[in-house]
Amino acid sequence: MRSAFLLAFAVLAGAAEQPFLFEVLQGRSAYRASWDRLMKLLQPTPDWLVQFNKNFDGVAGQIVPVKIGGKAYELSFVCKPTDCDGHKFVVLFDGAGGHAFGALGGKDNAPAFFGLPSPAEQEAMAKAVK
Repeated sequence: MRSAFLLAFAVLAGAAEQPFLFEVLQGRSAYRASWDRLMKLLQPTPDWLVQFNKNFDGVAGQIVPVKIGGKAYELSFVCKPTDCDGHKFVVLFDGAGGHAFGALGGKDNAPAFFGLPSPAEQEAMAKAVK
């Protein structure tokens, strides 16, 4: 777990100029629209994610560019404020933000996937959830 956290921290540190999830959801219509479609699939939605979705105020990460199978994506997360390791929602946007996939899980829970991600997309999100 510690090595995954350090890797994520190193990636985020290198992406210092990347916006945070709450910023792209407030300011970019394609990201917001794909996020809203994804949230409709997430039932039941955990209380902490419902709260984040109301005003985008919460523990969220920067948008990190990733490549999966040669295709560009952007990855971020939001988590439960008092238990980020145990309750995290990872979002994977396609390169233009027009489609979003999600994974809900934590360090002790296998992720549940939303938005019909491919096996490679699931693998990338599963690593980010842990």
